[in-house]
Amino acid sequence: MAPRVLRENAPARRFHERAGCRADGGEDTFLAGGTLVTEVRCVRPLTPPAAG
Repeated sequence: MAPRVLRENAPARRFHERAGCRADGGEDTFLAGGTLVTEVRCVRPLTPPAAG
């Protein structure tokens, strides 16, 4: 499952970016406590396992 982060939550977006995630353009808007908010979907590329 891809993480979703509120668009306006810069600290959370930086956290996920440091972990290698990038927003892929997927967005969802919904009401939270009477306020319309938008969250963005973040994805991280899969890497093959290390040869062992």
